[in-house]
Amino acid sequence: MKLLISKDWLRRKIAADRDIDIEAGRPLSTAGPEPDVAVIAEQKVVQLRVALGVLVRQLRQRDRLSIAELALRAQVSEDEVRRVEHDPHYTARPRLIFQLSHYFNVSLANLSQIAGATHAVNRSLYNEAVRYAARSDDVSTLTEGERRDLDAFVAMLNERGKA
Repeated sequence: MKLLISKDWLRRKIAADRDIDIEAGRPLSTAGPEPDVAVIAEQKVVQLRVALGVLVRQLRQRDRLSIAELALRAQVSEDEVRRVEHDPHYTARPRLIFQLSHYFNVSLANLSQIAGATHAVNRSLYNEAVRYAARSDDVSTLTEGERRDLDAFVAMLNERGKA
């Protein structure tokens, strides 16, 4: 099963959504996927969104923020943050992904892939994201090991975002 979000669908959503800056992010190319990039099935999109939820929750916990505080600082709604953290079937809007990327200083391109907002996903990014989520426990405070894993994953996201 292919991901239901095509480039044409995304272009129509961008044109219809007055809340987003259409100049944000890289232009949608018409070329085919890169060699290490694959179109993924819905089941794998859900796995990526689990990783997104873990990432956002742990970044928020690292900064000792409540959901309300993060929403206020990132200029997004509390409901959106809550749904990203807890509902892997929730499709985050491009504005939310952009705002979280900007607030946490994480690569927008990689965060968009983890959010399932792109048609194709880098295979190694997918593997790292799923591995990261599997290693992470849902606890109220981060252990030293979870903090190291979080820092390493964010560094990897940003390093790949520069390439």
